[in-house]
Amino acid sequence: MIKSVIILFICCFLSYLPFSRTPDYFDSVTTPALVEAKNGSINAVFQEAGEQYRVVLDPSIYQSKIGTRIEIRYELSAPQHAKINQVIGYWLEPKEVLSAICILIVLLIAAYATTHRPDAASLKEQIEFKKEDTGKYI
Repeated sequence: MIKSVIILFICCFLSYLPFSRTPDYFDSVTTPALVEAKNGSINAVFQEAGEQYRVVLDPSIYQSKIGTRIEIRYELSAPQHAKINQVIGYWLEPKEVLSAICILIVLLIAAYATTHRPDAASLKEQIEFKKEDTGKYI
């Protein structure tokens, strides 16, 4: 039962991911953006429709990547809400992963509670159960 819960949870979580991203995975486009330092902050700069947009980056991670290009994902209708196209930050957000782990723990507790130490009468009924002999197509 616990293995079934884990498999079901992983399948549901993986099918949920592409449909819950912002910017939307299916309606967004990707483009390279230049990493640059300006006014003490590090930004990824890209252009869309002749206008320049910036995505603020973490200085501890991107300090060594100034001058390189990284891939940005954004929707054409809202390029100001762009995100870096990477696993942590776009596909997996820390709050979301923490919530998913909490849901998994609750499901595992429920699975364990329903299968651990069954009632004596229920166990006896399961042991004594005999399937009726039915015909091939009945």
